[in-house]
Amino acid sequence: MAGTRTKPRQRQWMRGGSASMRGVLLGLVLERPGHGGDLANRMLVRLGDTWRVDTNDAYRLLEQLEREGLICSRVEPRKSSGRRALIVYHPTAKTSQALSLWMETLLPREPVRFGLHAKLAVARAEDAPRLMVALRDYEQKCLALARMVTPNGGAQHSWPALFMDCTREAVYTQLRAEIDWASTARQRIAEHAKRQPVTPTQPDKHPR
Repeated sequence: MAGTRTKPRQRQWMRGGSASMRGVLLGLVLERPGHGGDLANRMLVRLGDTWRVDTNDAYRLLEQLEREGLICSRVEPRKSSGRRALIVYHPTAKTSQALSLWMETLLPREPVRFGLHAKLAVARAEDAPRLMVALRDYEQKCLALARMVTPNGGAQHSWPALFMDCTREAVYTQLRAEIDWASTARQRIAEHAKRQPVTPTQPDKHPR
């Protein structure tokens, strides 16, 4: 009975929308201890700009992991004297096992929800020009991000390089799908607008 009661608690940190970022932080701390800013920067390098990693979010997630006993913090002096000490996060005896559990656990796919979907769901005919602008802007942003994460695609000489390139390839593939969707949606809206009859202008019944 005791094991049954503790099992949900042990996996509590893997729940919620930030579970993936918590798992990445565990891996980074296990790889090399670091303070919050350092870990946030390393997470950004590994995941890429599309993840929008915020330093404040990293500190919040680190505090959650520490409460679970999966990492621990220590106050350590800076290498440069005359400045206040840093809070550096280190792995605990539970870190490696927790990371392995996260690796083997199938995380639920997050629902696809973003503003353009909501706008399209309730758009009126007169909103078509505004949607065209929004879709074009979204397409351009995705194109810019895709150029930043274009994978190498060739043979890699180390496990970290291979894993990072696979990550970039996954993000790149998703972005290309979003680009194609936005382009197709704009084309369909434009074609539909051309097929609509032109409403004649009503004459003014009360000329001044």
